[in-house]
Amino acid sequence: MDITALEYFKRIAECGSLTKAARQLHITQPAMSAMLKKLEEELGVELFDRSPNRIYLNKAGEIALIHVNTILRNVEQMKADVLTAARQSRVLSISFCDQGVRWFSVPRFSVAHPEVQLKDDLYEGSDVVKLLSERVYDLMVTPQKVQDARMQSLPFLRDQVYLSAPSTSELAARDSISLREIPAQPLLYPQIGGYFLSQMEQVITEDRLPITLVKNNNNVTQHLIRTTNFLATISTLSMDLRNDGTHRTLIPMTDPELNVRYYISYLKSNRERVNVFLDWGRSAVQRQSEAANPA
Repeated sequence: MDITALEYFKRIAECGSLTKAARQLHITQPAMSAMLKKLEEELGVELFDRSPNRIYLNKAGEIALIHVNTILRNVEQMKADVLTAARQSRVLSISFCDQGVRWFSVPRFSVAHPEVQLKDDLYEGSDVVKLLSERVYDLMVTPQKVQDARMQSLPFLRDQVYLSAPSTSELAARDSISLREIPAQPLLYPQIGGYFLSQMEQVITEDRLPITLVKNNNNVTQHLIRTTNFLATISTLSMDLRNDGTHRTLIPMTDPELNVRYYISYLKSNRERVNVFLDWGRSAVQRQSEAANPA
């Protein structure tokens, strides 16, 4: 007994005619008759009372139709549930600790794997273990390894902050610079949150540096960078999203707080689900290493 036979039986019952049912299903009337005979033989009963021009469900057929309707509904529900599960398996939820690594990763991964829908977010705080263990996110890009036996943290991309100084600034001649060496003045920073902003604010506060962070939305900040002589910052991974203009020099910043190796952190039991991003992450790390150390 197969699903097709049950579907054909249901159509015959609805039409009250083998010929009409066969026509609707685009099969021959003899094939339809053979299918019905085989079904009745499997059940051990006749399902229809026959007249010259029409057939009618008998008592056994009525009971059979109740069960067939239930079976076919369950089959459709199974198909829907399996399809939903398949679609969900192609969705990855990932949260990044900084916008730079987020902006770098999301478009590149999406181009490499258009079959995977990436739901990306920015997180701030220290609730990584909770967010991963409760499966709020499948993956999180963190600035440190996650210290929990249930979690795995794999090395990901490196990022570094640069000072964007106008070419007229006395700082433009520096080969490198520390945040702690910048004289009192405003420093532009887009109001985008993230790891590097929190690190800079912490250093400025704890070391009582004479720097004033001027935070605006990203578009305003980029306009000010192109039209003023204010200092600004940019990171390695966000460079391809911003054009500071030819009148500026990018100076590597030496503060350990402004240099980071990111990690891809995930729940070990979720490994199979996140493998596609882990594989892409390894290739991204290799490309970054090759670019930094050309043969």
